[in-house]
Amino acid sequence: MKQSKIDARRISLWSRGSALALVGAIVAGPALAQWVPNETQVSPQADLIDYEFSQIRGLFAWNDQFGNLWVGSVDRTTGMFVPSDGHGVLVDPDSMSFQDAQKTKNGPEWFSSTNGDGIVYTKYAGKHSDNNSRIGLAQLGTDGLWHGGYLGPDGTTRKAPYGSMDKSDPAPRITYVDNKENHYWREIFDPSTEQRISDFPPSNYPIRHVRGARAVAYPLTVGAADQVFYRNLDTGDVTQLTFDPGNKYEVWMWQAPEFANEFVFMTLVDQAELRVYRKLPSSSDGTMAWTVIYSKKAPTGNQIFSPEPFVWNGKSYVFMAQSVRPNKFRSEIWIANIDAANPIFRRITDNSLLRTRTDPEVFITDAGPRIYYNRLVPDYSSGRPQ
Repeated sequence: MKQSKIDARRISLWSRGSALALVGAIVAGPALAQWVPNETQVSPQADLIDYEFSQIRGLFAWNDQFGNLWVGSVDRTTGMFVPSDGHGVLVDPDSMSFQDAQKTKNGPEWFSSTNGDGIVYTKYAGKHSDNNSRIGLAQLGTDGLWHGGYLGPDGTTRKAPYGSMDKSDPAPRITYVDNKENHYWREIFDPSTEQRISDFPPSNYPIRHVRGARAVAYPLTVGAADQVFYRNLDTGDVTQLTFDPGNKYEVWMWQAPEFANEFVFMTLVDQAELRVYRKLPSSSDGTMAWTVIYSKKAPTGNQIFSPEPFVWNGKSYVFMAQSVRPNKFRSEIWIANIDAANPIFRRITDNSLLRTRTDPEVFITDAGPRIYYNRLVPDYSSGRPQ
């Protein structure tokens, strides 16, 4: 995808009026029909690309084009960035740059623990190459300042960490890869716990933590399809969860409040369908099996990217980006719930002007959820957007 021109309305959010209209529509159908998608700019900063939110701290972390790791604030009332350019606190001047994301596929990530949220990120020891990649750790000190540095042991080539997000966890974890793309996990504060996730093939695919359990979930190829597997990190036991048709990708598991905090998981199937599974008794013999409870396909010709669940007001939702045929780039942001009886699956961005829209994230303000994303003007130099 070629993108040479940056729109002044680069980073946008799902603004207050529309958020309240959507919330009303969840409990009253007519309100959804009256709701009109709209966008509000929250930052003109051109290189504020791959940011991640800490809901508890009301902060976001990001790397600029020069490799500086920054932390900015979110106004919980308005949802706006403070400061608007994201240059709140410089945490580490020697982190990864946006260009390094071609090697890591992610920027800084938050983790949660009993001591509050911290940041893990890729940091380089000298030239920005895979052989010089290390994992960085940033925490809020007792002096009230952010401190960043290497997560030991020093000299170990590692990159692209993803953190666990359980705020009651005294031993938070990360998954990550080495310079050959082999996958590992460890407790952040105990390097002796490092273990390779040997059944997952070398790749830059993110292995995500199960929210609320010491486990990870990921797809593995079984016959002609990719199926979802669950790994208990303490025992090492690996269990296949799905057996149905379709290639599974982007696996997220969490505790759903609408089902008394039972675990559910969602996955993207064949790049065009969301499926949500819950463990239920089978109709044949009553044994418990992971069963599809919600399925929604994108409009014909669309593809789904970056789906991620969140919980708000006792319900689970999923936001995502979609591409619209014949264009190959992501241009729309959508939202769904997981309620098959009263399904929501709709576009929440204005499509009157064709724009690239990528990397959606959520932050819950005092007035409800806001969906943030990067917005760019597509490059037409090749004759049509690519």
